[in-house]
Amino acid sequence: MGQSGVTLTSALSTVRSMLDEPNPQFWTDAELTTWLNEACTDIARRSETLRTVANITVTAGTQSYAAPSDTYRIYRIEFTPTGGILTYTLEYCGMEGMDQYWGNLQNQPASFPALYTLWYSPVSAAQAGTPTPTQMMIKTYPVPAQNGTLIVYYYRLVVPVATTAESHTLDCLPGWEDIAYDYTVYKALRKDADPRWKDQHDLYEARLLDMIDRTRSWTDQPDYFSTGPTGQPAWLLGGDAS
Repeated sequence: MGQSGVTLTSALSTVRSMLDEPNPQFWTDAELTTWLNEACTDIARRSETLRTVANITVTAGTQSYAAPSDTYRIYRIEFTPTGGILTYTLEYCGMEGMDQYWGNLQNQPASFPALYTLWYSPVSAAQAGTPTPTQMMIKTYPVPAQNGTLIVYYYRLVVPVATTAESHTLDCLPGWEDIAYDYTVYKALRKDADPRWKDQHDLYEARLLDMIDRTRSWTDQPDYFSTGPTGQPAWLLGGDAS
């Protein structure tokens, strides 16, 4: 089941209404469903709005952990010791850049990790190949010397809806399903060589960019912090010169 409350049946009905084809003639339900899934994937990839959190159990002395299997991109990782009340935020560093921290002692232990790096890429647990794909790994440093939990904030992959699962819902952000409809109609018109596909494509792009702008921070308030003019003389700041 996807994040939206709109079922596949309802989505297909809306798209067919926009195409003025109530019953399948030129476009099959399977085609429209494929394009709806493509739309959800493109929207999620570009807007990064499918956000979730996962807890990974940390064992003392173990440095690397598998990232959640539905990871698209990791935003933030925290560490909480078992039974503790403090939360430590881990700073990301690329694999090559980690050398300036761990040198030739990559397995240096400490009470809690302060850094993490990533290797491999996200793969589905059902994927297979030659060689078999390896799931993305989170490598911490220093190596945690106590049990705890990694709290992983990340953008997840889309769960596609199957043509036979008409009661299942689209995996897109609630309230923005119309963008997925726009994408599907544009793909359908392009298949039909209907020149209106260009206008529909432009509408899709404009609405998606508007969505990205509005959902980037989920608020209309500015994000700022103040450190104060520590050590600056009053005259330099326009204050009393005396």
